[in-house]
Amino acid sequence: MRFDLLSPTTVEGALYGGVVALLGVLALTPLVIRVAQWSGQVDRPTEDRWHDRPVALMGGIAIVGALVIGVAIGGGSTFPWPVWAGAGILFVLGLADDLWGVRPDAKVLAQVLATACVLFSGYAFWRGGPTWVSLPLTFLWVIGITNALNLIDGIDGLAASVTAIAAGALALLGVALGNLALATVMLALAGAAIGFLVYNTSPASVFMGDCGSLVLGYLLSVGALGVQGGGGPMVGMLLPIAVMAVPIFDTTFVTLTRVLRGRSVTDGGTDHVHHRLIKLGASEGQALALLSATSAAFGGVALSALWMQRPLALAVAALLLVLLTVLGAYLATIGEERLAGAPTSASGITARFGALMRTYAGGASWKSVVGLLADLLVVGAAFVVAAYLRYGGAPPPAWSAFMLQTLPAVIGAKLLVFYAFGLYEGIWRHAGTPEVVRLTVASGTASVVVVVGAVMVEGTAVLAPSIFILDWLVTTIGIGGARFAFRALRQYVAAHRDGGRRVLIYGSDPDGILLLRHLRQHPELGRTVVGLLDENSARHGYRVQGIQVLGSPDDLPAICSDHDVEEVIVHLKAVSKEERSRIREQCAAAGVDCQYFDPSLRPAPETSTSPLTDNGRGEEEVLSR
Repeated sequence: MRFDLLSPTTVEGALYGGVVALLGVLALTPLVIRVAQWSGQVDRPTEDRWHDRPVALMGGIAIVGALVIGVAIGGGSTFPWPVWAGAGILFVLGLADDLWGVRPDAKVLAQVLATACVLFSGYAFWRGGPTWVSLPLTFLWVIGITNALNLIDGIDGLAASVTAIAAGALALLGVALGNLALATVMLALAGAAIGFLVYNTSPASVFMGDCGSLVLGYLLSVGALGVQGGGGPMVGMLLPIAVMAVPIFDTTFVTLTRVLRGRSVTDGGTDHVHHRLIKLGASEGQALALLSATSAAFGGVALSALWMQRPLALAVAALLLVLLTVLGAYLATIGEERLAGAPTSASGITARFGALMRTYAGGASWKSVVGLLADLLVVGAAFVVAAYLRYGGAPPPAWSAFMLQTLPAVIGAKLLVFYAFGLYEGIWRHAGTPEVVRLTVASGTASVVVVVGAVMVEGTAVLAPSIFILDWLVTTIGIGGARFAFRALRQYVAAHRDGGRRVLIYGSDPDGILLLRHLRQHPELGRTVVGLLDENSARHGYRVQGIQVLGSPDDLPAICSDHDVEEVIVHLKAVSKEERSRIREQCAAAGVDCQYFDPSLRPAPETSTSPLTDNGRGEEEVLSR
């Protein structure tokens, strides 16, 4: 791996090219907007589009024009001419698709030709590997990333933001690796994307169209291939994936969820990750900021991987894989009922995925199988990360050899202990304090078993208490995070969900918390809790489950006016009859409704002597007299 720094004039030239590309987009985009509006080339709202007004198309013309100017002025070496020929093919394809529409087979053919240009230029995924593996991987990579960036162009500014961040990360990687061509092109690409954001952020006045997104995705895929030589073969394979993590995750997510829902993968729609974030309560700006920050974080991981040794890089990759899997599973299940036209019955994603897993991954215990596989990755990664944390970098050679030699035994021993403690039983989505204690004790016991086993096999020379303590901490946090992530995400979304009647809950004691949780767990009731009421003034201003105690019932008129309250709900068993009457009068004076909540147990109705019957849904129905 090389870390040759480019000469100052070369770096300055590349930066100058990036600035020129930025200024070029700022100058060219208004002209493209006028031409598009004059010629009627505007994107009008449809059911599978997110925008709600006509927006000018063909902004990609300005991006590509400014990019070419920036690369030319940047000087020095650049990508080989076949790469630019492939970019030209995709630009013409995208422009034709924006203007007249292009058949899917023609699109695939053009992308195959563009990838052939990449291969002809000497780029390949896993260069040095077997040709029969490298060749199809290169086609999959270039075509996949080209379309992935096109697919995330679903909300204002997202594709341009991800392009700017990914191109910036690749430019820094190019500088670190001494790759002049990569740094020059990526800085120009980043400058063009940043300049286009001036016109493309919400509310956008122009869309880049396929002529822009296809070229951007294609050049990013080639740039990512240019950094594969850094950090050794294994790390080099992970670098491009980390840089392009957001579009890869979105494309994989949409493909899997549409297959499970029985929808065509190639159709347009509003079921992408960014759409689901918005439908779960985030604003369009928040979704853009979150995904951009995620892209930047993964770009930082890619940069850091250049200095990581292979075990640590693989450990970090394993932890990130578990994190993304949990997030994807949450978005697929929780957001399902909020998608227009998405099935919510037994034919939905959850039921289809459950049936698939029951068939091929452990029958009724498939969730335990998935949990065990996730723990396998977390346990192995935690042991490696703990060693690197202890030494502030690479462990001594003796400890590194011991770590790699004993890693399979450590994983096996810990999973056996976890199984014995019942960590693969129960429904963790509803887990509470007892499960936290059980997990903590199980992880501690597993660490003790590992320490005893290591001392018995290798002697006290391998005993490093700080490593095993760190291993216990990372393992417990990692496994606990994976198990409780669903619950944490559900509670966060419920606390920030808006829609339905805006209500206040009377009481911040356990009865009020019970009512709050009930309303959150049943969104079909159509209530959004905006605050709590409490007679105890000492509680005013405090937050309970993320909801603030706004005041007492005497403050009801002002609270209702400030927070647009429509209803007050009172826990029936928590207050006396006199208090209920007083609260009802205060609600009437404030002009809001008053409702009671009664969670009491009631005896089942008497049944006839007739046998229980099936109601046609596989459920038994009680016949009352």
